[in-house]
Amino acid sequence: MAYTGKKEREVNVEYERLREDLKAGTPRRAYVFYGEERYILADCLQKLRDLIPAETAEFNHHRLDGRSFDPDAFALSVDALPVFAERTLIEVRDTDFSKLGEETRRSIVEVLKDVPDYATVVFVCPEGAKPDWRSKTVQELEKLVTKVEFERRGERELRQWVIRELGREGKRITNDAADRFVLMTGGLLTNMRTELDKLIAYAGGEAIEQRDVELLVAPVADARLWFFTDAVAARDADRAFARMGELLRMPDTDAYSVIYALASVTRQLTVACVCRARGVGQSEFMTLAGVKNYTSAKNLMAAARSIPLEKCARAARLCCETVLRLNSTWEDKLGAAKELTARVLLTLGVRA
Repeated sequence: MAYTGKKEREVNVEYERLREDLKAGTPRRAYVFYGEERYILADCLQKLRDLIPAETAEFNHHRLDGRSFDPDAFALSVDALPVFAERTLIEVRDTDFSKLGEETRRSIVEVLKDVPDYATVVFVCPEGAKPDWRSKTVQELEKLVTKVEFERRGERELRQWVIRELGREGKRITNDAADRFVLMTGGLLTNMRTELDKLIAYAGGEAIEQRDVELLVAPVADARLWFFTDAVAARDADRAFARMGELLRMPDTDAYSVIYALASVTRQLTVACVCRARGVGQSEFMTLAGVKNYTSAKNLMAAARSIPLEKCARAARLCCETVLRLNSTWEDKLGAAKELTARVLLTLGVRA
């Protein structure tokens, strides 16, 4: 649950073209940057900035705010000639086209129809926002820009990134420890970079092991949910209740989070049992069950070997019944979460 990236990521054509453009120093006239992976987005944005000589950036790097967008200032910035440089950059941060008025969007379209060869316009969408291209004017705008989505990296890419970055510091890490690190940090490079610096600074010795990761890395909220559901799938009652206690002490997690996590893992276990019975492999199981994390899929498929389908289906039904009941009553949610955890574990068959 924690890391929601793909095991294998499809080729992102526009991102690869952007990398080639930046390497050649020949950016296109207009881009829209968006996506979850803000670390790589920021890196590409900085490379665009670096194409403007630092001593001329004051004149040739124009910064605008999409939240208080001024169409006239935008038009003037795009038309401005380079000063002691070959290029200009117009950077519009926090751009959400759906929140701009129709007249403003129309003015952007007209400007983008005639961007000079020496200028590059880049619209940067706010974190968590994805452009909505449904309106007629925005569809016109879409044809005038290069859309670059900065996606989460695949698990294998992230593991290799961790191994490579640690290698630069003269440290080694096993594949299992690297996978654990990716899981605990949520699979986004901004957080991974911060936590990796902690590992480099405080892990003793050349080799970093899984216990170093678990001791030094602060797990994201989704990772804590995964620890809980993984313990449930393993039918380890002591570990499950300990992890649930950790979850409920977090300010951004409540009883409903626990209940919905139980509903998700029991449904996935049910699908895993069906897949095993029919000889379906792990990759197809991940697609059918909506499991995005390779480690989660591996553990669920392993658990399905020893849990009958009937028990998994019964546990999933318990979760559905609890959610329906809580949505129509004033029942104590915390008590219901604890009771449901116990009932699910008993249904699946708690391991001694």
